[in-house]
Amino acid sequence: MEILSFIGIVLALVVIILGSLRGYSLILLSTVAALIVACTGNIGMFDAYAATYMGGVANMVLVLFPIFLGGQMFGKMLEFSGLPMSVANAVFRKLGPSSAVAAVYIATLLMSIGGINVFVIIFTMYPLAAAFFQRAGISRSLIPGCVLGGAVAMQVLPGMPISNIILPAEAFGTTPMAGLWMAIVGFIIVGGGNLWYLHREGKKSIASGEGFVPREGDPVDVDLNVEGLPSPWLLLPPMAVVVVLLNAFNWPAWAALYVGCVLLGLMFYKRIGGLSKIIKNLADGADSSMSVVNTAAICGLATIVGAVPGYNVLLNFLEKASFGSPYILLFITIAVIAGFTGSATGGLNFVLENFTQKLLDMGGNPYALTRITNIAQITFDSLPHNSAIVLTLSYCGVSHKEGYKHLFFCTVVTTTLATIVNIIMAHLGII
Repeated sequence: MEILSFIGIVLALVVIILGSLRGYSLILLSTVAALIVACTGNIGMFDAYAATYMGGVANMVLVLFPIFLGGQMFGKMLEFSGLPMSVANAVFRKLGPSSAVAAVYIATLLMSIGGINVFVIIFTMYPLAAAFFQRAGISRSLIPGCVLGGAVAMQVLPGMPISNIILPAEAFGTTPMAGLWMAIVGFIIVGGGNLWYLHREGKKSIASGEGFVPREGDPVDVDLNVEGLPSPWLLLPPMAVVVVLLNAFNWPAWAALYVGCVLLGLMFYKRIGGLSKIIKNLADGADSSMSVVNTAAICGLATIVGAVPGYNVLLNFLEKASFGSPYILLFITIAVIAGFTGSATGGLNFVLENFTQKLLDMGGNPYALTRITNIAQITFDSLPHNSAIVLTLSYCGVSHKEGYKHLFFCTVVTTTLATIVNIIMAHLGII
């Protein structure tokens, strides 16, 4: 029965990844996958689905929704404050066309650190990147790597108000600043490695004469002297308030983000258009937060997997592959699940739901486990079927064949290398 159940788990994951590649609904895919796990696990299909799986989904909505809501509202307020374009313009004016690759990457990184939603960043950065890449003679295939490479680098930083670090910190009883030295080294590898690679590829593109092939609707030029934009330095106060409340005063992430929203509303009251516009922006952000259901549907799969006999087979296999190291077990498990589901949060929840106590019992340091969980989830989640990968390539007019090799390096290779180095540091006690 355990073998049949294990086959069911594998089949369920195959359904998730193949369906994701075809663009099917994650809610539908996770429902089908949960039913497969329940049927092959011999635990009663109806109760397993209605109680176990749906209980896991409901629990993840409870955990994730406040963070999603706060993050989406904060991002929406930033979007209408004019700060995303202000930061991008400032970086582009400073670096100029000759440093187009670095300008896109650094602007994206700064906006990500400032809490601006990655999709807002994509829409903001593409016109600027297209104009500057065309002027510099750099292939458009590098634009997605520059954008997502910077966004991924932000997620390695300590103390950020994002679910990638908040959830493992809560699970292991630490703080978002846990594993500070590991985080610094990780950021050097990911942040520095991505910048080095993209700059090198940009120079190769210019030298090869490949050039920028425009598509219909691409901007020929962009005026960086836009009147009326706020100072880019105004991004610092709201972000500083959120980070300080989160790390110095140990506020919940959602509460810190709510305060950030209030501060942005006060700072940009007139620019946004008064109270009615602020309320509308917050409402739009609240509506966007309903995407939490997609994430929770995938995460709920971890609950039912942990309840079937095949889970023991999976656990034994992973334990043997980890050579007894809690850190290697953590990395392998979270990377495999995140890779199959195309979701960092899916891999994260699977580990926290099923392995937290096991990892501690194996002798794992809670601070090291927090940091490795944070970075391991952003390794193999970025395979070709990941929704952010698909959207970014599509919006930038770049095919998987043209652009995914750069995305693979910036979102899989550097993050995996950083995770391995963090594992070595954890074993050496450099945390």
